[in-house]
Amino acid sequence: MLLWMIMNIGISWDLQPFMPEIQAAKIAGDPWFLHFLGYVGCGFFIAGSYWSALTLGWVLFAASRSLEGDARADFKALCLTSLIGMLLPAAGITYLGGWPIVGLAVFSMMAPIAGYAPSILRTQKLPPMYARAVAKMKFGKYGEAEWMIIQELEKCEDDFEGWMMLAELYANQFKDMAEAEQTVLEICDQPRTTSSQVAVALHRLADWYLKLSQDPDAARRALQTICDRLPGTHLARMAQLRLNQLPQTAQDLLEQQTASPIPLPALGDQLDEPAPVNMEMDRHKSAEMANACAEKLRLDPNNVQAREKFARILTERLNKPDLGIEQMTLLLNMPEQTEAKRAEWLGTIAAWHLRYRQDPDTGRNFLERVVHEFPNTPQALVARRRIRLLDAEVRGKASA
Repeated sequence: MLLWMIMNIGISWDLQPFMPEIQAAKIAGDPWFLHFLGYVGCGFFIAGSYWSALTLGWVLFAASRSLEGDARADFKALCLTSLIGMLLPAAGITYLGGWPIVGLAVFSMMAPIAGYAPSILRTQKLPPMYARAVAKMKFGKYGEAEWMIIQELEKCEDDFEGWMMLAELYANQFKDMAEAEQTVLEICDQPRTTSSQVAVALHRLADWYLKLSQDPDAARRALQTICDRLPGTHLARMAQLRLNQLPQTAQDLLEQQTASPIPLPALGDQLDEPAPVNMEMDRHKSAEMANACAEKLRLDPNNVQAREKFARILTERLNKPDLGIEQMTLLLNMPEQTEAKRAEWLGTIAAWHLRYRQDPDTGRNFLERVVHEFPNTPQALVARRRIRLLDAEVRGKASA
């Protein structure tokens, strides 16, 4: 259009304007520029209407090639309806304007198609629905639930929720950990699976191995996959922390799950009585447990459970209260610990000073710390009572 405008101005005497009316007006000295503007406007209209009609027809044709089934039939019906409905108006436009206005007539026939086609061309896929599968699982029909989940996954092959539901079905109901692991690894390999979803899936796989198979090695392998796939991320660091806390063998896992509760002397009244006979262990076994705790602390110094167990073994089983109190002091100095745990550890240190070190003065100091720092805890109530008993003992000795 720009080139056509320049050529119609008449850039030299040898190259006159293309339109005869403009050339005649220019030779006669009439205001030819008004004729020029009129023809430019008509040219823009003709070129624009033809171009719009051709472009719209090409876009609709290209979009319809990907349609299949009902969508293709609906699109054909829309085209036929629009063409029939707009045929008479388009013929009237052509009759009144002639060939220069044919582009507008064709555009008017395809405009309704363009208006209603997006609802056909851009149909939204419904997300997979697993309500029926969940209902089948609640009634114990796990085979039917599996097929329903697979049918929903056929609608959306990379749906993370569906794949994890299928893996959980294999693990918890069919007891097929190999198939569950394969399913988890497949969803982790999907390109649309996010890093967080990969970590969630592999953590859950580790949970299944620990809970159902009693296999810490397999759980460790699942967590190591997170570290390998996502190096340097916070997800890898969280997986590494959990790796450090995993039991080394199946026997360690069994002991962790069935371990007898360790008595809390700071919660009882008899703070300075020895441990019951049925809780005592032989020294060799206690040393092995202490070494195992030390190894866990070497891998993860912030393992609160291992450090507390280590302190109790040193004090109550190996008769090394100084080392046990040292470990408890490290626990007290660890940040982000709850008041209940800190009060419990202070009470435990007080009990060990009274029972194992025979040091009532230091024990009293720790009891007073419990009362002053954590006045509303059960340990504070016991500490107050114990302080009164110590005071009574001192008065009794003075009277004697």
